[in-house]
Amino acid sequence: MSQAQDSSGSPQPNPNPPPHLSVLSGFLMGGADAIPGVSGGTIALILGLYERFIESLSAVVQAPLALGNAKKHAQLAVALRFLIPLGIGVALAYVLVTKLLVGKSENPGLMIRSETAPHCYAFFFGLVLVSLQEPWKRIKTKSAGQWIAAAIGCACAATFAGLPHVGGTPDSWMLILGGAGAISVMILPGVSGSLLLVILGQYQVIVNALHDHDFATFGIFLGGIALGVVTFVPLLKRVLASHHDLTMAALTGLMAGSLRALWPWKSSYDIKAGQMDNTGIGDGILLVLVAGAAGAALLFFLHILERKLVKHDDAPKAGA
Repeated sequence: MSQAQDSSGSPQPNPNPPPHLSVLSGFLMGGADAIPGVSGGTIALILGLYERFIESLSAVVQAPLALGNAKKHAQLAVALRFLIPLGIGVALAYVLVTKLLVGKSENPGLMIRSETAPHCYAFFFGLVLVSLQEPWKRIKTKSAGQWIAAAIGCACAATFAGLPHVGGTPDSWMLILGGAGAISVMILPGVSGSLLLVILGQYQVIVNALHDHDFATFGIFLGGIALGVVTFVPLLKRVLASHHDLTMAALTGLMAGSLRALWPWKSSYDIKAGQMDNTGIGDGILLVLVAGAAGAALLFFLHILERKLVKHDDAPKAGA
């Protein structure tokens, strides 16, 4: 997205989308982040917000350097006006989606019940499958190197999705590492932070802490998230700036590899029961295909939202 310029010709930060669109974008990202196997970064990429999202997080991370620097103050203000409504949407969605799709032990959600889980997984499988074009079409010059990067990303994500799950109750220090790791991979399209928490045996602990108002446990996890943002976001911003096409190719591969985690038919859908192995094609294939098609159709809604966001960016500004 291009930058606006002031009367002196100096580049200025792009204006942010209207707050209601940022909240809606955050809601979609948070809903994706809440689901093992789906990434909020994927939604940000589809909406055309991914690079803005990384730049805004980077501006917040570098806030201590903004003291006495008017340009960095302006960048930080723009970043916060974008991230705050986005974060509100993420938080709302995470609470609602975990309650609806995961639920509590006595009232399992839709992704835990064997009669509804295949349709939920198929929905997200269809969405991610048709979304593979999104990062790939952002590559300016395609070459053999991009295909290799995509293949490596696919292999890494597929291997990650098949890692064995840890059992037992995690120690507090493990929650810090889990939070740092989860936010780092949540930011990457195609790599699910919630799936990492499942693998580490922390997903149910964190969801229960959220809904049971266990602020001590959830606060430790949030500390890990802050640590992950501070350490990972600046690195990702530099990689995007210096190796954009290779990064987009690798992200395409990560999204493709994540389809392994979203296969509709599994041996178990209960996260606490351990490994959720894929089992081939099972019963109810017609409804599963319909759910997958509905997930694919969601991409068109996301593109409508993306066009609204881009239209706002490209609209003539007062005094331009």
